Amino acid sequence: MVILAAGSFLGALPARSADVAPNLKEVARPNNLGVAYMNQQRGEDALAQFKLAIAADKSLAIPHLNAGIVLLILQRLSDSKQELDQAAKLDPQNPRVWYNLGLLERAQSNCEGSIHAFEEVVKLDPSSADAHYFLGSCYLEKQQFAKAADEYREAIRLNPMHPSAEFGLARALQRSGNPTEARVHLARFEHITHQKLGPVMAPTYGDQGAYSLAEEIKSASPPVGPMIPITFASVSLPPFAGAATTPSSAAASNSSLGGGMCMIDLEEHGKPDLLVMGEGESAIGYYHSQQNGGFELGSAKKLGLTASGHAIACAVGDFDNDTHPDLAIAMSDRVILYRNMGDGTFSDVTAKSGITQWNTPAGLTFIDFDHDGDVDLFITGSPREGTPSPTSNVLWRNNGNQTFTEWTTPTALNGKGHTVSAILSDLNNDRAVDFAVAGDQGVSLYFNPREGNFLEQPLYPQGDLPPALGLTVLDFNKDGWMDIAVTHDGSPGITLWKNIDGKRFERVPLPLADVQRGWGVSPIDVDNDGWIDLAVIVETSSGSALRVLRNKGNGSFEDVTAALGLNKPLPTSARSVEALDVDGDGDADLLISSLDGPPALLRNDGGNRNHSVLIHLEGNADNKTALGTKLEVFAGGLWQKWEVPGASGFLSQGPTSILAGLGDWDQPVIVRLLWPTGVPQDELNVAAKGVDSIKELDRRGSSCPVVFAWNGDRYEFITDTIGAAVIGHWVSPYSRNIPDPDEWIKIDGSQLQSKNGYLSLRMGEPMEEVNFVDQARLVAVDHPANSKVFPNERFKNDPPFAERKTIFTAESHPAAGAWDSNGNDVLATLTKLDHQYVRDFTNLPYAGFANPHQLTLDLGPWSADKPLRLLMHGFIEYFSATSLYSAWQAGIGPISPYVEAQMPDGSWKRIIEDMGFPAGLPRTIVTDLTGHLPAGATRIRITTNLQIYWDQVLISNESEPVGSMRETEIPLASASLGFRGYPRQIDGATPGDLTYHYDEASATGPFVRQRGPYTHYGDVTPLLTAIDDRFVIFGSGEDMDLEFDSASLPALPAGWTRDYFFYANGYVKDMDYYEAMPFTVAAMPFHAMSGYPYSAKEHFPDDEQSVGYRLDWNDRFETGANSPSYRFEYLPRHELPLTPHWSPVREEPARSGSR
Repeated sequence: MVILAAGSFLGALPARSADVAPNLKEVARPNNLGVAYMNQQRGEDALAQFKLAIAADKSLAIPHLNAGIVLLILQRLSDSKQELDQAAKLDPQNPRVWYNLGLLERAQSNCEGSIHAFEEVVKLDPSSADAHYFLGSCYLEKQQFAKAADEYREAIRLNPMHPSAEFGLARALQRSGNPTEARVHLARFEHITHQKLGPVMAPTYGDQGAYSLAEEIKSASPPVGPMIPITFASVSLPPFAGAATTPSSAAASNSSLGGGMCMIDLEEHGKPDLLVMGEGESAIGYYHSQQNGGFELGSAKKLGLTASGHAIACAVGDFDNDTHPDLAIAMSDRVILYRNMGDGTFSDVTAKSGITQWNTPAGLTFIDFDHDGDVDLFITGSPREGTPSPTSNVLWRNNGNQTFTEWTTPTALNGKGHTVSAILSDLNNDRAVDFAVAGDQGVSLYFNPREGNFLEQPLYPQGDLPPALGLTVLDFNKDGWMDIAVTHDGSPGITLWKNIDGKRFERVPLPLADVQRGWGVSPIDVDNDGWIDLAVIVETSSGSALRVLRNKGNGSFEDVTAALGLNKPLPTSARSVEALDVDGDGDADLLISSLDGPPALLRNDGGNRNHSVLIHLEGNADNKTALGTKLEVFAGGLWQKWEVPGASGFLSQGPTSILAGLGDWDQPVIVRLLWPTGVPQDELNVAAKGVDSIKELDRRGSSCPVVFAWNGDRYEFITDTIGAAVIGHWVSPYSRNIPDPDEWIKIDGSQLQSKNGYLSLRMGEPMEEVNFVDQARLVAVDHPANSKVFPNERFKNDPPFAERKTIFTAESHPAAGAWDSNGNDVLATLTKLDHQYVRDFTNLPYAGFANPHQLTLDLGPWSADKPLRLLMHGFIEYFSATSLYSAWQAGIGPISPYVEAQMPDGSWKRIIEDMGFPAGLPRTIVTDLTGHLPAGATRIRITTNLQIYWDQVLISNESEPVGSMRETEIPLASASLGFRGYPRQIDGATPGDLTYHYDEASATGPFVRQRGPYTHYGDVTPLLTAIDDRFVIFGSGEDMDLEFDSASLPALPAGWTRDYFFYANGYVKDMDYYEAMPFTVAAMPFHAMSGYPYSAKEHFPDDEQSVGYRLDWNDRFETGANSPSYRFEYLPRHELPLTPHWSPVREEPARSGSR
């Protein structure tokens, strides 16, 4: 199994460094490579490197310490102790050694040994809040509550934002009989974790405190070595018709906008062509990429790019998701939207799209601001007189149907003054794409709240620097946070801003002299060493110039322009610069645009002495151009992060592919992706020094918990459950869904057989939701063998929900006739259960939606004296909160199935407004027509626009005979929670018709976890016996083993059979972008809430029992850190690891006496 960094997408984990003599470089290299492998959770690889370091010098403590840490992680505890003891012998003054000895003793349930070790840490480092926290935890486990409270309080004094110490203190107070004060500290814990003010301790490498991390050796070698020999060759390109050959008056002023350029792969063969902005009758220049790596001048008019006037900027994005990249052009007086027709030509669809002129445009970029899978269009500029609401910026929201709606004010993105460049980036790593916008007011950052007004924050105080012109983002220091480079209309020309945890930015000094203005800027790894450099167009006292600033890897840069031979004059009005591999030789070349001539190509010769990988991306559920995707590359100990930004630099856009330098690493690399809608994906064995095309994984992220039953031979999949209990789903701009927290599902008697005197079920989460299960029950339903029973269930949008009762039928039969929307006879399809479904509709681009469709049924003769019911078996391909939002943009809302009856005159009359539908995977729902159908009517039709697939429809028109059923509650004997992995998913012939094989499972999958407190593993039986808001909280890959005692079941009467109804009560929260709080366990739902999210006037119960429940049971913390892998690797279930984590610390058992 390949495992990656828990901290990735948030950057490499920090490591303590130690200074050693320069002659120990042979120890430092394998040791530090091992540390990098630890950060990638590649334990065995890390251990091998630490052993090499130990072999190089056995007298150095650090490699022994690191070997002990990784052996602890790998649960080889005796070997770990041997190495840690040796490290303590060699370096007894190193608090990190004693800290990990404390973790080791704790993992072996040796409280006394753990206390001794952590006390040594405190002696050596009295400021270690984490050591005091673990001392408190040890005393808590020994039930020495006063001592525990003292240690927790000291941890909080040292670190007031230590959430785990707050939780521990609350627990110590509650167990010592002080629930009032315990409530205060529990609330403090919840505030800190919900607001992400401090990291919580969790059983994952990297989440046990700073001293738990492997330690680097700081050698005399610099982080980045000397640059390899590289030169750049200038390649001339011919001028296009719209390029001025002499400086225009506008260009001479050095203040005009224009000179934008875009890379667009028109032939979709991986080699981008070049579009350059100019002026005149042919304002767009087109250069076709050649196989030899150059460009030849082509005809933009033949492509249909016929714009005339002054073209300023361009942007590339597939706005209609047809896999052909489209184009937006900012002219001086308008915006033009060109649709790629897929045949090598473009069509001007501006008028059809609804885009009109709301500002005087400058720059523009495509961006999926609302994460609905299609790109929107953001335009910078100046307020335009005569428009309804003059605004600097304009946001056009993509409606998903090739039209756009102006959406600036609802997002508060209007801006002020004159804005120029904009770039997208997830600046605070909350999985919602943000904006940075440059203009005469400086740089404004707009943080995405997911819905409603963006939150504006200045990058730096206005007036401190000249107006801003260009922008780019890069993670120059490899901490996982995207930094920002800005060019300025005045000295210093360019500034670089280091992102500090997504909350503030610090300026980074740059080695620039004699710079009067900056224009274009582009990230470039000029020498493929794996550290991102900068190329920038500046103006000096001598004219336009290019500067290349090389990243030294220690937070600083050096000017290598002259060393690269690039200290030559540029055209007087050079504007944009973009880096890309034009000739396909594995290193980054440079393209430079100008206001007064053709573009210039500077070919990199020599950068490919180091290796690289070129990665092309294509979205699936996301926008096809993959804008907003995060990408990480792992190559040995090298790690780097990129984003696909759309427009970048100055009024331009580079290729959407990523060229990642690998240094001297020539082995296959690992690429990790996070797509904008939240889909994580790992690609293994990507060839170094090659090209790789990656398409977004076709992944389902949301399911409901699924149920398996022991059938005497294996655990058989039954269906999913409590799908209607999802909370916080977006329904409209004004409402969220109303959850229905309970459901009964039927288990046929043949599917559930006794196992050692128990009826055994499994209830688990196969995807990435967090589940709050309050009660689980099992009822045996005995009835004559020639009859059937069903729970009265269905998914309804609004109360009243289905009432609890059992439906009995001995005379159900198929309809007399059945027809689909097209009049086709589908009676045979609906007669038996065989996974053959009526499929007469066309799916829309919005998940779960279809064109309106109908099912017409002839009921045949029926009696009004008896109940009349439909027994309908099928499933729904669920809509999501995001697809509800996307459909709403296009003016489409969900139409729950409604029933009409045909009247004697042939007209149709609606008789049931909402008949409901199956709440997920295949099951039978009951539709009661009793009292609704007019006398004499025999034909009904069911209409919906949801993707509902019907397998069987039966009609029951009968009364229930007295004594026809017997129901017996079966007591829950035990329930155990644990990590069980992801059962193998099997897709049926009809999309969404899933089943699962329990006997095969994967310990990893393309899912992430919500952060927060979960119920600890082990016995959870007491939590499931009553509906009392004491939930079993579990997440991705976890399940409950439910054992029901069948000893008290009565014998079956002769000729009878037994089926079972399983009951679950609880709630489900998924990670959909339009879920109310998708990434946290908080705020917990409760049965008395008025809705979700509930108002500030409501809160989860905080009485003594509820506080005790949260402290005693929900003590397993997840940080939301990434999985070791995002791939399924199926194994026989008995071979799976028992924990999903790379975890050195066992879970602390809750005290049964405090429950």
